[in-house]
Amino acid sequence: MARRLTRQSSEFDWRTLIRRIKAGKFTPIISYRVSDDHFDEQDHIVETWADELGYPMPDHDNLPKVAQFVTSTSPDALAAKEDYIEFLKERLLNKARDAADSDSAFLDTLEDELDELSFSEVASRLGYPHYEEPLENPLRVLAELPLPIYITTNYATFMEEALKAAGKTPRTEICFWNEDMEGDIESVFDEDPDYQPTEEEPLVYHVHGLDAHPASLVLTEDDYLDFLVRVSADPDLVPKRISQALVDSSLLLIGYKLHDWDFRTIFRGLITSKRASRRMLSVSLQLDPEAGQGLKPAETKTYFQKYFENLNFEIYWGDPQSFMQELWEQWES
Repeated sequence: MARRLTRQSSEFDWRTLIRRIKAGKFTPIISYRVSDDHFDEQDHIVETWADELGYPMPDHDNLPKVAQFVTSTSPDALAAKEDYIEFLKERLLNKARDAADSDSAFLDTLEDELDELSFSEVASRLGYPHYEEPLENPLRVLAELPLPIYITTNYATFMEEALKAAGKTPRTEICFWNEDMEGDIESVFDEDPDYQPTEEEPLVYHVHGLDAHPASLVLTEDDYLDFLVRVSADPDLVPKRISQALVDSSLLLIGYKLHDWDFRTIFRGLITSKRASRRMLSVSLQLDPEAGQGLKPAETKTYFQKYFENLNFEIYWGDPQSFMQELWEQWES
């Protein structure tokens, strides 16, 4: 597994986290970066899409802004989301073709079916994300833990696939933030009103939508603003079981950057608003600022600590692989 970066076990309250995990009072909130970084840098993917589209601004790695630009030149808002999903599928297929052991016949067949498949289905057929050892995948480590709920802002079903590989039967739910979705997608709680998430049948909640349903994606800047408005105006928009988990469990924020829209809408729209009176120990993973460019490490760490301290978030300085390796070692011991 990946080497640790900075945080030592002795500095971290692993005992409390392990106790919460055993009690089912531990809820991961997972960014797309947890898996996407493994097979291609997400920022580079966005830059490539921006270049192909002729995006005129300098911030080519800012997905909401690039998607907003695409919307302005598309017949409707849905077209930009469909274009992005198509771009991801084609990029993944091309990456598979570039592999030394690629199967041309299989990939040709897959290309013929590309229009009928979601990005998640294409990734599954191509075996992405791929790890030499299962537990090198942070999602697989999370899947092995006895947890009833997983929250993600990833549009893909990578968490569900990891849970299936761990022998579990996950259910998928999305946030119905967009009125255009109503009537087109059935809630798991409507299908089975008696369903209660369990370790064996956990719930994966896609806060920002699912690639199989492009209308559900929170993608553009306008989408993120609309999402915040809907979540603030309608307290019942988020299922009761999810709201409860946000309040009465320890949270793990994994793979997020403070300045990104996905983090800001989750932290301000869901976490901060629901945890004002309950501040259970939680964890935010942040890359060590000493590894970045143009940052003042001491000042940056102080800023991060102040940002999270009011909601009792402890910061782990390291990458997702490092944290999950250490968490798994603590869990096994």
